[in-house]
Amino acid sequence: MKEDRFEKFVRDNRQDFDIHSPSPEVWDQLSRKLPANPVRQSRHQSWLKIAAIVAIVLISSGIVVTNFILPGQRYHLAKEVDPELQELIEAEAYYAQQVDVKLKEIRKCYQLIPELQMEVENDLQELEIMYNVLKTDLKENVSNKEVIEAMIQNNRFRMKLVDNVLEQINC
Repeated sequence: MKEDRFEKFVRDNRQDFDIHSPSPEVWDQLSRKLPANPVRQSRHQSWLKIAAIVAIVLISSGIVVTNFILPGQRYHLAKEVDPELQELIEAEAYYAQQVDVKLKEIRKCYQLIPELQMEVENDLQELEIMYNVLKTDLKENVSNKEVIEAMIQNNRFRMKLVDNVLEQINC
C-alpha cells in the first residue's frame, strides 16, 4: 500500500504540532463561562422520574392484560359453562372430522380433474375466512347465540360443499 503524504507529513512534523498549547487567559475565560456549582438533580426529580417509569409500566401491562389476555380467558371459561358453546365445540369437531375424510377422497381426484382443486380449495378457504371472522366476534361477545349458530351453519356449508363435490365427481 502506498503511504499517504499527509500522514507522512504529520508523523515527520509531530514535534512541531505539540509545542502549542492554550494560554492561561483562554483557561480563565472558559472557567468564567462555566457555572460555579455544577447542576445537580434533586432527589425529588429523580423520584418523579422513577414514579413516571413505574406508572408507564403499570398502565401498559394493564392494557396488554385487558386487551389480549382476558378476552381469550373469557372465551375459554365460557366454553366450560355455556351449553351453546359446548354444542359449538362438539359440532366443530364432528364437522371437521367428516369434512376431512371426504376432502381426502376429493383430493384423490385432483390429478384427474385439475380445475376441481382450485374450485374446492377456494370455496373452503372463503368459508374458513368467514369462520375466523365469526370466531373473532364470538371472542368479543362470548354468549352471542346468533354468532354460535352462524359458526355451526358455516360448518354445515363446508359439509354440504364436500358432499356436493363427491356426488358430482366419479373418480
